[in-house]
Amino acid sequence: MTKKTTSGFGTTLILALLLVIVSVAAGAGLVYLIWNPTQPDEPVVVEGIQRLNELATVRYTTQVLVTKEENAEFFRQPLPEFLTGEKVLLVAVGEVEAGVDLDELGPEDVRVTGDTVHIDLPAARILDSSLDEDKTRVYDRDRGVLKIRGDDDLIEEARRDAEDRMVEAAKDNDILTKAQDNAEASIRTLITSLGYDEVRFV
Repeated sequence: MTKKTTSGFGTTLILALLLVIVSVAAGAGLVYLIWNPTQPDEPVVVEGIQRLNELATVRYTTQVLVTKEENAEFFRQPLPEFLTGEKVLLVAVGEVEAGVDLDELGPEDVRVTGDTVHIDLPAARILDSSLDEDKTRVYDRDRGVLKIRGDDDLIEEARRDAEDRMVEAAKDNDILTKAQDNAEASIRTLITSLGYDEVRFV
């Protein structure tokens, strides 16, 4: 009687150990698949690329000088500037940001063939531009002797013009090309770290 009980206990113990071993092995395999995705599919690749969004940007800081003038008219003829004219000289400092919006990348834009990933990457574009309020200032402002109050709309017009000029200056300094290159370099590093040999941008 005792012998049968011991045998049954031994069998149960062996089965329990085997179950633990299988569970541990399955868990280890799952962890390995999670942390070592040897062949992630397109949606996984796309999700990984989208997380690089902030790395795929270039910021350009510049300073521009903007002059704006206005003058009153009488019967469609401008009056003498020293009487009713106004001139504003604005020193503007600001930042322009360009990049590739990786949120626009969808599963249809990524194709995996063997060890090569083909990516139809959106083109780089200007994402934002803004003036530095602490450094942007009205350097000079002249008003005609008959113009009692200055026109604040003239300053706002100068600020808008300054922002447009900063964007053009950034483009002239190849900010879009640099943003595209940054995006491709970041994505290539990510994809190769996932185990792929080559990344092609189409």
